Amino acid sequence: MPKFFDYKRAIKIQRILAEKVFASLDNPPRISPDSVKYVAGVDAAYSKGYMYGVAVLLEYRTGELLQYSVVKKKPPIPYVPGLLAFREAPAYIAAVKKLSLKPDIIVVDGHGVSHPRGLGIASHIGLVLDTPSIGVAKKKLYGEIKEESGEVYLYAHGFKAAKIINHRGQTLYISMGYRISLEDAWNIIRHTLVPKYKLPLPTALADKISKEIAHRRRKH
Repeated sequence: MPKFFDYKRAIKIQRILAEKVFASLDNPPRISPDSVKYVAGVDAAYSKGYMYGVAVLLEYRTGELLQYSVVKKKPPIPYVPGLLAFREAPAYIAAVKKLSLKPDIIVVDGHGVSHPRGLGIASHIGLVLDTPSIGVAKKKLYGEIKEESGEVYLYAHGFKAAKIINHRGQTLYISMGYRISLEDAWNIIRHTLVPKYKLPLPTALADKISKEIAHRRRKH
């Protein structure tokens, strides 16, 4: 761990920011899929000690890729479970800001409030950019799984924090990130699930582009 990184301070910051996230989820304004025009997805790949954070911008209705941006950064800290945002969020936030159009929703490859302190990377990014965000993770990080009427959910912090689905053999944890209800998060994400990819289209394309960029950097 770098000498300048204060683990305990980072956790304290997460707890403070989580209160703002929880407040944003207390009766948030409804988001109809019909009202969403642009959706962003973020992901990253690594090469030669650098992180390539990618933000893609899609037209929500058609899934057309309109543009993408790339931010190259040295990861400030190693990967620490529960503190992913301190490693990757700065690059994602910068990449989203480089897009020429502001997204209505940001989809993040990671958790939202289904996080030990209620501030997964999706919640962190949504809060900083003041944009509704959704976390779509591939593994459970925190919470209790419960089945209700044939549907599977993840409970955390005393409420239903994520919906668990299976898409093309991949388990996905779809969680509230910032300023969005779980129902709206699911309604928006299910429109982005396509047969070609195991991940929702926004993060699948961000993942694909970041890996292509990192691969090219390895060859040079």
